[in-house]
Amino acid sequence: MVSAQDRQPERPWGPSEVREVLRSRGLRYSRPRRVILGYLSERDRHVSAENLYVALKQRGEDLSLSTVYLNLGVLAEAGLVRAFSGASGEVLYDSNPSEHYHVISPDTGEVIDVTPPLIDGQPLSEFLRSYVETQTGWEIEEPHVTLRGRAPRSDAASVERGAPRVKGSDASDAG
Repeated sequence: MVSAQDRQPERPWGPSEVREVLRSRGLRYSRPRRVILGYLSERDRHVSAENLYVALKQRGEDLSLSTVYLNLGVLAEAGLVRAFSGASGEVLYDSNPSEHYHVISPDTGEVIDVTPPLIDGQPLSEFLRSYVETQTGWEIEEPHVTLRGRAPRSDAASVERGAPRVKGSDASDAG
């Protein structure tokens, strides 16, 4: 089995598409954005701004923590990374912007990615959007689904089920 950490993140775009996404929002494809996206594109990651800052510093990159925070926010707003709340409420950034859900352990902070199930041919979030809009008349801007729970007692049980294992905000994710 290939773990989620070993898989390349699904990227719907390359550098030229990234430039276009940013340009369409009046933004530049700056060196800090290139460095941050380069690191995040190496493999699936769920990383805090602080851990990303440390990892980039270890690689010799000269970016301030405020630059990392600012650019992660811009990249998330542009849809190039996904921001979500970790086990302790900290903001984590997901290198995989494609449609998927997170299962988060409140005990360990571990985060695993889960492919969305299809309901009536639609991913769960789109089905929920349509359902809630029909039931309430509200216009749902962005449905989010996050699951919190406890992992099985042994890693072997997860491997047998084929669950991808991607750590959350621990120090090992910094490198």
